[in-house]
Amino acid sequence: MNKIKKYIFVLALLSQSAQAQESTWMFGGLSSEPSKIAVGVPVSFLSTDSEGFEAYKVGAQLLPLYQHGDNYSGISYQFNKYTQNGWAKEGNQLGLTSKVINPRTALGYIANVNMNSLGGHTLLTTDSYIGFQPTSSTRTEFISSREWVETQNALNNGIYYTLGAASIEQRLLDRLSGIVMGGNMYFSDTNTRPFFRLNLIYDALPDYGVNLQLRYRQYRDTNTNVANNYFNPNQYRETMLAVGFRKMIEGWRISGVAGLGSQTINSDGSTGTQLLEFAATSPSVASVFFRTRIGYRKAAGFQGPDYTYSYFMEELIIPF
Repeated sequence: MNKIKKYIFVLALLSQSAQAQESTWMFGGLSSEPSKIAVGVPVSFLSTDSEGFEAYKVGAQLLPLYQHGDNYSGISYQFNKYTQNGWAKEGNQLGLTSKVINPRTALGYIANVNMNSLGGHTLLTTDSYIGFQPTSSTRTEFISSREWVETQNALNNGIYYTLGAASIEQRLLDRLSGIVMGGNMYFSDTNTRPFFRLNLIYDALPDYGVNLQLRYRQYRDTNTNVANNYFNPNQYRETMLAVGFRKMIEGWRISGVAGLGSQTINSDGSTGTQLLEFAATSPSVASVFFRTRIGYRKAAGFQGPDYTYSYFMEELIIPF
C-alpha cells in the first residue's frame, strides 16, 4: 500500500510538470473541459514466436476521468496467459493508469502501476514514460519499465526485469535528426544489461511522410552464467537500414517502418535481421477511440540467429 501511495504522489508531481509544458497538461482526465466516463474494452495484446511461445493478454479499463484517447485516468484489469508446446501459465493484473499525451507532438506522460500475479509469484509492474521539449529543436524522453521476463523458464522461476532509460532527439539539419538512447536492464537473477541505441532519420519526402533511417543498437549481459531463463549473449550488435512512414490522414495518425539489418552475437559472424511495423490511431477526440499496432521482427534468440517474433495489439475506448 505504501508503494501505491508513493506512486500517486509521483503522478501528482508529473501533473505539475505537465502544467508547465502546456495548459492542457494536467493529471490525466482533468482540464478546463468537463471529464467524461469511458470504458476501454477490449484492450488486447497477442504475440507468437518461432519457438512456439505465445502470449495472450486481454483486459479492460474503467476511466472516470476521460478527456480523449490520449488524456485520461482510471483503473485497469488484464488477464494474461502464456503457452508453449503443451505448457501453460495464467495470471491476473490490476492497476492504476494515467495518461496525458499531446496528439500533435506525442509528448507528455504515461504513468501506470499494476499488481501482477502469476503462478504463485506477485510483482509490482509499470510501463511509464515522460517526454518534453526543452528547446525548439530538442526532445527528451525518460522510460521506466518493470515486468516479468516472458519465457517459459523465466515465468516458472519468477524472473523479472527493471528497466530505466533516457533518450535525446536533436534536429541536426533542416531534414535530418538524430536520436541517442541509453539505459540498463536489471534482471532479478543478478544479470544486468546496459544498452545503447543510435538512430539517424532523414525526411526524404516530407510532404508524403516518408523518411530514411539508419539504426544501430548494442547491449551486453554482465552475467552469462545464470540459468537458461532467456537469451543472454555476452555481446550483441545490430545495424539496420529502414524506410519509415508517418502521416496524418483524415485525422488518423498512420505510421510504419520496414528495415533490413545485420547482427553480430559475441564473436560469431554476422547474420541478417528484419523489421516490419505498422500503427494506426484514430482522432483523439473521436466518439470512439481506436488504436492498433502490428509488428514482426527477425533477430537472434535461444535457438540461433533466425528467431522471429510477431505481435498484435489494439485499444478500443468508448466514452459515455
